Amino acid sequence: MKTMTAKDLKNHTGEVMRAVVKGEEVVVTFHGKPSAVIVSFNEAKKKVRMVARPFEEAWKDIENALKKTKPAFKTWKEGIRWSRRRK
Repeated sequence: MKTMTAKDLKNHTGEVMRAVVKGEEVVVTFHGKPSAVIVSFNEAKKKVRMVARPFEEAWKDIENALKKTKPAFKTWKEGIRWSRRRK
């Protein structure tokens, strides 16, 4: 993984793009601190797929968790009243 400053990125954008297309990741620093990572589009898509999961699957997990818990309030209005009293 290559590291460069934001100024170097500005001055060498073409080089960076060629490296990224070949599969290299580039960390960009700003004021000495890492602030961004540049990766190829295909690599970014892979990483998103690893994190994301189908909506239906996530919703089933939410519904199962809700079935296992007992609500603190009988209605949403009761919850609102309680939250406003706490101020």
